[in-house]
Amino acid sequence: MSQRQLLTPLVMHAMKYFDAAARHRSFTRAAEELHVTQGAVSQQIKGLEEQVGVALFKRLPRGLAITPEGERLYRVVRKVLRDLETELHAIQPAGPNKTLLIRASPSFSMMWLMPRLNSFSRLYPDIEIRLRGELFGMSAALMNEEAIDVLVMYGQLPDDSDQQVTALMHEYLMPVASPDYLQQQSTVLEPADFLKHKLLHDDSPWEGAPAFDEWAAWLRSYAPDGNEELEGTVRHGNQFNLSQLAINAALQGQGIAMARVSLIMDELQRKQLVPVILQAVRSSAQYFLVFNHGTSNRESVKFFKEWIVAECGKFELERESFLVSLA
Repeated sequence: MSQRQLLTPLVMHAMKYFDAAARHRSFTRAAEELHVTQGAVSQQIKGLEEQVGVALFKRLPRGLAITPEGERLYRVVRKVLRDLETELHAIQPAGPNKTLLIRASPSFSMMWLMPRLNSFSRLYPDIEIRLRGELFGMSAALMNEEAIDVLVMYGQLPDDSDQQVTALMHEYLMPVASPDYLQQQSTVLEPADFLKHKLLHDDSPWEGAPAFDEWAAWLRSYAPDGNEELEGTVRHGNQFNLSQLAINAALQGQGIAMARVSLIMDELQRKQLVPVILQAVRSSAQYFLVFNHGTSNRESVKFFKEWIVAECGKFELERESFLVSLA
């Protein structure tokens, strides 16, 4: 039997049953997903195995085990089904959609995006926002699999990505602490004085960031003629996996944090946090959007893109004006 003859209507029809059974490792759970009987799934898989001439599953007393041949077929079937779903979404005409699934870094979500989402909802009251706080990005295939419409990322802007990307805004770094902490501790006049203080670090500011990178970036700009010994003055202190945790520790008087100015504008304006050394340094990372190719033509996605680009532009002007006022 030739390869062309293998692609019969029976085989093609059986692929959705095979995909579900392989994902769940169970005919019963596959049947529940597909809203058919367990016997219908079993019969489809049996027919598929007869057509291809190999066993795709080992039937066990409890569940299934996929064979090596089944695993090879499953990898291909999953990719084909994901690509097919992506293209079906892509060729649909743009239209309204009442849900928008956003995945963004937790600190940015809680400290910048959440306080502003009310304005988006007032503009588009029919769009339901589903916001997930996650640290890192994801592939186009995984975005499609998890039905994520857009990522809001902080990191190095990709220049060779196969995903659709839109830059949002740059970020600035500044060492800050609570007024109470600074009153009770020795004064910081130069970077060497950081050795006398407890420093607070976001140990994963973006995916792939080197350890202590934000402190090191600030030092390189503040003291461009410095050396590795100077950078060693900031390689100590408490580490957190979220910028928000490091900032909260600073608010509670636990030490000095290297903060992203965009996330602490309110705290700076209310003087809950104050600059330790008055110099804001532009980060090498920035905020950007990554779109799901399959849903980027939806009105809800287009409306969100237009809104957040405008919000970021307005905020950058406010931030620039505020930083000038501090000088």
